Amino acid sequence: MTKTWLILAIALFLYQSLGAQPVPGDVFREYCWFYEKGDAGQSIRVGGKQGTYYPDRGSAHGYINAPFTWPFAIDLEDAVKGEIVAEKILCHDGTTGLAIQINDSEWFYFPQAGHIPAPRAMYQHHTYPVLRVPVSVFKSGSGNRFRLRVDPKHPWNWPQNLINGLHIRIYYNPQTKSHPSGTVTSPQAGDSLSDTSKLTVDAQSPNSTISQVDYVGLYEDVNLEGDGVYRQWHHLYFHGRLMHYIGSTTQSPFAVDWDTTWIPDQKEPMHIAARISDSTGLTYQTEAITGLSLQRMTRSVELCKPYDIPQKWVTRSGDKTECFDIQGNLGRAEAAQLVWSSWSPGYMRGISINGTQVFDREGPHYQTYYHRVTLKDISAFQPGRNKLTTGKTPKINGKMVHGMEVNWPGIMVLIQYHQ
Repeated sequence: MTKTWLILAIALFLYQSLGAQPVPGDVFREYCWFYEKGDAGQSIRVGGKQGTYYPDRGSAHGYINAPFTWPFAIDLEDAVKGEIVAEKILCHDGTTGLAIQINDSEWFYFPQAGHIPAPRAMYQHHTYPVLRVPVSVFKSGSGNRFRLRVDPKHPWNWPQNLINGLHIRIYYNPQTKSHPSGTVTSPQAGDSLSDTSKLTVDAQSPNSTISQVDYVGLYEDVNLEGDGVYRQWHHLYFHGRLMHYIGSTTQSPFAVDWDTTWIPDQKEPMHIAARISDSTGLTYQTEAITGLSLQRMTRSVELCKPYDIPQKWVTRSGDKTECFDIQGNLGRAEAAQLVWSSWSPGYMRGISINGTQVFDREGPHYQTYYHRVTLKDISAFQPGRNKLTTGKTPKINGKMVHGMEVNWPGIMVLIQYHQ
């Protein structure tokens, strides 16, 4: 075994041991939920302004929210481990200590994203922490409840996180739990992928029909997951719905066309796996197809990772600037994309590159938004170091408004070149 493969094997072992996400061979159910009645973009507000009374949260309740009940029956037969997946928005900078209590359990604290620099609570972020919890905290069937809280200590006396979704993932013993199975049949290990590649799977289940197949991949791409990790098994949730992944299909023969035209050039091999779900809700993750590469004869794509990210990136507080470097030959550049996640972008007031405005605004007020803006005019870009600036949100009708929050790792830039 080569040194590289030994490192990969150790990494896979640690990944499986930590149980941070499903891995090949896992059998699991996901119970996805979000608060449809939530006023902040259908989210849960955790925390509150000190001195203000809230009937279900805030300082009068020790910053512990009133209980919510998950609206589904949980299958614990042959269960071996459990996870909680949160769609967490920092919201108010300086907020720390997000924790959950399930039924009458102890309090469990959600992990923080390790690639956000300290102090993490000073950088706006929208992350998807995965928390391992004992299966014993759940009750079989319906009636499972939870409460959330944050640390009451806050630099400006208003701690608050927003939770866009809170999902349960239960894993089962694959030796005793009857489950769907299958393999990815295309591509094959070591294949080169074209601009559009067809992915196929052979899937079956002894329980029922196959209801859906989701394809996920390990490769380098923009980091909408918000944890600062560009190479990972890319996917995220918005209100419990999968996003930022390869694709899904609900129709036999369960084929998906993957458009890779804006996937960055890869320095390491890519891997693909499928999550096969049957109509009972059980999901099986296939073994990965490894050693894949991008076949590019006429095109290349550069991922320019931002740095010098400002703390408290909220546009109502003034202009905010990040930096990124361009290494490619701009004489061959055809287009660029700006990619980022935000909160309340309806209040944004323009994006400039090196002092030239290249984009005005898009998106709603007081909601999550994922941006992918294509720029055909790239004359504002320059070789080497570039500066990207978001404009200050002015008062509207004489009143201060929220402004756009730009989440970690900032606004990422993709540049497409012809060869």
